[in-house]
Amino acid sequence: MSDGAPAPDTAALAADMLAEVRDEIDRADQKASLLIGSLGIAFSIVLSGMIGGDWTPVTLTPFGATVWVLGVVAAAASVVAAAAAVWPRLSRGPGPGAITYWGQIRGLGSPAEVERALSERGVHPPERTFQQLLVLSAVVQRKYRAIRLSMTLAGVGVALIVIGFLLTG
Repeated sequence: MSDGAPAPDTAALAADMLAEVRDEIDRADQKASLLIGSLGIAFSIVLSGMIGGDWTPVTLTPFGATVWVLGVVAAAASVVAAAAAVWPRLSRGPGPGAITYWGQIRGLGSPAEVERALSERGVHPPERTFQQLLVLSAVVQRKYRAIRLSMTLAGVGVALIVIGFLLTG
């Protein structure tokens, strides 16, 4: 298009992709929540055995205890990484310029202020769709990186804990 506006099919594609990225955020949050729950169950089992006096890392060799502790640290770090994937992030946005998302509205005092701000500085479709697609795509990428890190740390943790258990004194 000669006026600088995107072609209608480009705007429609961006809207479809925005819907997809929002769905992907939901899926990432579900995966991270499932991972947190699974790791919580595993921690509960180990802790109940230790609290109940059925098992203690003292039965391990010094090297085995060290390996076991490293496994516990890796497993705990995996919970932190999974929690990072679902931790809500609040930001102020790009400042006093264009209004691109709801977080920039929260400081306004009345519906009239909201209307005025949006009419003066609001970003309208399709540019708003493009902006949201850009930002939310980065959010999904960050969530999946945290989930992958969590799964890797959980795997390393489990392996180290098992190796530690095998090194009994």
